Amino acid sequence: MIAGDWFLTAIYYGETLLGVVGNYFWNYLILYLALRWQKISITRKRRFVYTAIITAVGLLIDGLYYEFTWGTPVSRSLPVPGIFEKPGLNPGLELSTILIPMALIGVVNYFASRFYLHLDKKHALVVGLAMGVFTAPWVMVAFILLGW
Repeated sequence: MIAGDWFLTAIYYGETLLGVVGNYFWNYLILYLALRWQKISITRKRRFVYTAIITAVGLLIDGLYYEFTWGTPVSRSLPVPGIFEKPGLNPGLELSTILIPMALIGVVNYFASRFYLHLDKKHALVVGLAMGVFTAPWVMVAFILLGW
């Protein structure tokens, strides 16, 4: 590896780490607001652990969503063709596919809040809906469809 490669590698993993940390805090904020709106008190430690679990699962869902919707980059050894040949060719249809990760994130949060946070069905449904809508990969979709 030449010296420039180390720099690029550090930038890549630094941005990745920053993205994961930002995602964690965004998830924590949405969870906090959903619980507070319903006047539910959960210990800080339990919220931290829940958010860590949900962030890991959410990153998996977001990654799979990207892979199946737009495919893998050409540089990977095993390219996976996406549903859409090229990003941005059919933006309306591509934007509608965000309902898939929204639903998955909502369902995962519903069950996680039912079994880990011990919320009743109504409160878990509100948490699932809030997390599904506000933590869906909107930024990723905007970057891809707008060509940023």
